Amino acid sequence: MLLNLRLEPRNYTKYPEKCGAVRVGLREFVVTSSFFVDFRVLNKSLFRLKITFMKSILNTLIAAAFLSIFTITGLAQSSPIKVQMEVNFDGVPPQITFEMGGQQAAAPVKNFAGEASKMSFSADLQGAEVRFTGKLTDGKLSGTLEVVEKGQKVASGTWQLAPVAGDVKNITGKWKGGFTAQPIPPQQADPNFDTSVARPAYTKKHPKVLFDEAHNNVHTVSGLYKPFTDLIVNDGFTVTPNKEKFSAAALTGYDVLVIVNASGPRGRRSDPAFTPEECDAVREWVSAGGSLLFIADHAPMGAAVEILAERFGVGMSKAYTDDVSSKDKVLGDIVFTRDNKLLADIPITRGRNSQERISTVVTFTGQSLKGPAGSTAILTLPATAVDTFPQDKTSVPAAGRTQGLAMRVDKGRVVVLGEAGMLTAQIDNGGRIFGMNYPGTDNKQFALNIMHWLTGLLR
Repeated sequence: MLLNLRLEPRNYTKYPEKCGAVRVGLREFVVTSSFFVDFRVLNKSLFRLKITFMKSILNTLIAAAFLSIFTITGLAQSSPIKVQMEVNFDGVPPQITFEMGGQQAAAPVKNFAGEASKMSFSADLQGAEVRFTGKLTDGKLSGTLEVVEKGQKVASGTWQLAPVAGDVKNITGKWKGGFTAQPIPPQQADPNFDTSVARPAYTKKHPKVLFDEAHNNVHTVSGLYKPFTDLIVNDGFTVTPNKEKFSAAALTGYDVLVIVNASGPRGRRSDPAFTPEECDAVREWVSAGGSLLFIADHAPMGAAVEILAERFGVGMSKAYTDDVSSKDKVLGDIVFTRDNKLLADIPITRGRNSQERISTVVTFTGQSLKGPAGSTAILTLPATAVDTFPQDKTSVPAAGRTQGLAMRVDKGRVVVLGEAGMLTAQIDNGGRIFGMNYPGTDNKQFALNIMHWLTGLLR
């Protein structure tokens, strides 16, 4: 059997963890298409691995059947890592052997420290260091572990070993068992972000927001969009997670519908996220006076939601949008300001007073958009912007397209954004912050102003 996948180095900031990923040597890659594993030759411990690079170069090309089994079955989609291991503390030096799927990888035990029944040691596994801490209890060794790569903790878990033979009173000898570890999410909501609102917009009337969580959404109320949710709640909105398909009945009674990174199921993220009937229901609800905040990030999100975007005449690039003049190549920041003429001067950016005036908005990769006649571009992409398509890695200019637009649709209002990170606050496992918490931006007020315009507070 021949499995065809493409692995691209995963920028933890840009690639949501639910887009589909595997790890090579505990290094995570986005799955698109063109990684060749020929299972017909796995018995000979051979396979062919092809990696297409997006922005960085992986210096070490790993070619081992053990690794292909380990990464695909053990680490894909943030599944728990389960690995058998054997440790020989009598060896010179002590040796540890990892095993999974009948394939083995051996490494010397490093940094061993112990006295009496307590111990700690580490071992290198395909570019990552597995650090073990534990003790001898009731004839078994057990404890906790963490997996560290390039100084970053990428997984944590527990381990347990039993003696291969004989009764033991100390740790000398051979031990056999295994460990289970859970990969740490590559990004999470920033728990330290200040979501307070000095002067809430709604203190008597409380607009009702329906936040979609019924379409394999990457961002949810209690997950990566918690900062946004907390912010608008503090501004006087009420938020209800949506758990069902869109219909006239499901949308009745709500003022704003928020959809962020809806997609197809895992493994088929680019499949349509909505049925035609759902799209009709949303369009009719907006036409009758509802307001929609519709956010779709870089590929594969654009392809998944274009069925709904087309109902409003919005074209999605279904690509990755970058600014080649970006100052932060890791985050892929795109800066829109009044000074660079990329930020529109409209009610959303003016606010109700000078304190709400928007001067700078920053996005983080995403995709480009094209709005219909009558729509207004809020964030116009610079002359240095490009769209890169994941299928064949070709790039085309994105200058003049937009990453944010607003429009009236009959009695309703719609805001469409091509990048999700700008309206939340996140932190990756390298400690980098991005979104409303990114320094020097007005993204927090931008989020509030969008909601104020959608609910008619801004005309």
